[in-house]
Amino acid sequence: MKIPSNQLTPRKKPKSNLVGKRIQQSPIFVDLMTLAIGLSVVLFYWSLNPIAFSQLSSPVLNSSSKNSLTISISNPTKIIHELVGKYITISANLNYLRSDKTLENSTKDGIAYISIVDVKDKIPVDLEDWSVEKGLYIPSISAGQSLPLEWNVRLVKAGSYTISVLFNENRNPFSDPIVSSRINLEVLPKLNLNPSNVLLVAFGVPSLLIGFLGALNYLRGRKTGVYR
Repeated sequence: MKIPSNQLTPRKKPKSNLVGKRIQQSPIFVDLMTLAIGLSVVLFYWSLNPIAFSQLSSPVLNSSSKNSLTISISNPTKIIHELVGKYITISANLNYLRSDKTLENSTKDGIAYISIVDVKDKIPVDLEDWSVEKGLYIPSISAGQSLPLEWNVRLVKAGSYTISVLFNENRNPFSDPIVSSRINLEVLPKLNLNPSNVLLVAFGVPSLLIGFLGALNYLRGRKTGVYR
């Protein structure tokens, strides 16, 4: 009795079923692949944006101390028009805002200073001749406190300028300063009708000559009998 050849040959299982069965039996492989893809995406983003990750780990930028300090210019007008040689007063307020995370005995110190920028030349102005008080040292400001600040500025040169007030905290000397809003300053040239005292020479010398000639004429007229 012969056995059919198709009964002796074992049936081959489909390859797709074997692959699916192997994947189902290896969930760790799927997790590793997902983790590798995620790390690749993170490293790629890190290579494009290294500053963003450094800012997340920076204690200075994550702290709320920078946002708790504000400085504002309290001048009544945002545009000042004045002549050369005049004095103006720049007033500002340094505020230490209280928050839920602020300690009761928390204090800060630093330096507040003004900045004057020439709009035309786009350069900061040297304050040597403009203001004697360039920077004001703040030894201590407590939470919830507001300190008034004031600078006397002498207008040296005509032109258009912007003025702002800045504050640097001593605890974080390398952090960005706190900057107030800007005010515009228009310094007008001084109208001088007598530059270098030329009017004294222009009117004085002719007046002296006229007086001298008039005196000579009078004396000569007395001698000749014209003036008695």
